[in-house]
Amino acid sequence: MAAHTSFPVTVRPARPARGPEDHSVRSAVAVVLAGIVLVALLVGGGAMLATVVDLASWAGAA
Repeated sequence: MAAHTSFPVTVRPARPARGPEDHSVRSAVAVVLAGIVLVALLVGGGAMLATVVDLASWAGAA
């Protein structure tokens, strides 16, 4: 027979109290990764634009 409690099954006990957490390192890593992704997108976009310009000049010369 199951034990009966006054709390529903979905309620969990609260975590023990901790001090404030420092998220500065995690935030710094996120900023650096976002910068790397931005640079990769800009380089890729520039390469695609250069390819389109090259193809357009080749097609115009023909």
